[in-house]
Amino acid sequence: MKICSKCIINDKYPGISFNEDGACSLCTVQKKYNPIGEDKLLDIFQKAKKISSKYDALVPLSGGKDSTFILHLAVNVYKLNVLAMTYDNGFFSPTALQNIQRSIEITKVKHIFCKPDTKVLKKIYRSTLLYSGDICGACDIGTKANILKVAKDYSCPIILYGTSPLEEDSFLPDSVQDIVRFKYILSKYSDLSRKEINDFLIYPNLNLFLLSINKKIGKMAKEVKPLFYINNPTDKEMGEIIAKELDWKEDTGKEYSKHFDCIAEPLTNYVRNQIYGYERRLCQYSNMIRRNEISRDKALELYSKDEITSLPTSYQNVLHYLNLTEKDIQIIIKNQPLKFEKHTSKINRFFTSLIKIKQRIN
Repeated sequence: MKICSKCIINDKYPGISFNEDGACSLCTVQKKYNPIGEDKLLDIFQKAKKISSKYDALVPLSGGKDSTFILHLAVNVYKLNVLAMTYDNGFFSPTALQNIQRSIEITKVKHIFCKPDTKVLKKIYRSTLLYSGDICGACDIGTKANILKVAKDYSCPIILYGTSPLEEDSFLPDSVQDIVRFKYILSKYSDLSRKEINDFLIYPNLNLFLLSINKKIGKMAKEVKPLFYINNPTDKEMGEIIAKELDWKEDTGKEYSKHFDCIAEPLTNYVRNQIYGYERRLCQYSNMIRRNEISRDKALELYSKDEITSLPTSYQNVLHYLNLTEKDIQIIIKNQPLKFEKHTSKINRFFTSLIKIKQRIN
């Protein structure tokens, strides 16, 4: 396995190449991060305030670092009237739930807790993990559907996501958030009825084109990622800010604890490593190096401590929750990348191609 001489990404990453000095293509083409601009973000907020009846923005809150920081920005910095919401994905860590509770008490925002049918959720996770090697896509699909529904029900003109530049390039090559693909897997590998699947999806026929149109005509809220508009503090500084302002607590088990709000995350990282040869932490540490937040040596140290290639200590809890056995682990990690790509939405594929062409032109 070849590893970049500047970051720690390896040659399993899709489309990666290395120059004669051993530097990967992500590092050699890396441009200095330039935020879109806070003035443009303020303009979005002003427009939202003009059309909002009660709430200027919806903030999805997981209790993790990024979403809590967004809540802090929205309430304390930009003075927005915020509605917060949390989707119960079944895997919340106790620390994350406590962070959610403290942050809404301190900010005094209204908070909606969305809880799906647990039996249906477990069957969905079990089938998608066992037969596709991933549950994060199913979680993302369920979370987004509920976010869109809450924003619509409460007439929130914008949704503020905690997605950060630090998470760029940490994607999978599979279209795990594609609803057509999702429905195909469940129809083939679960005993869920069409109604149960559609109820979970809320918007079972939604695709990227329809979502874009609905946002343009105001039927659905505009989705905004504030951390792409402003100069971000480092990951460490972000934690220090929300610890002071919202009494946010870090997971003390690790020095770097991205996504500690999900107890299934260590297992999903292990599975991704086994199937793809890389996973989100490898990508995020590499991005931190490129952003000069940590040194390469420090990233290697952190990554070594994560022990990604070994089953995490909490994996049996996840197996038990999903009614899976130790033998099922071998089935899960033998799933092949792009296994269900031919069952994805044609409209999504076409729309994504158009977006990529537009980005290249710009």
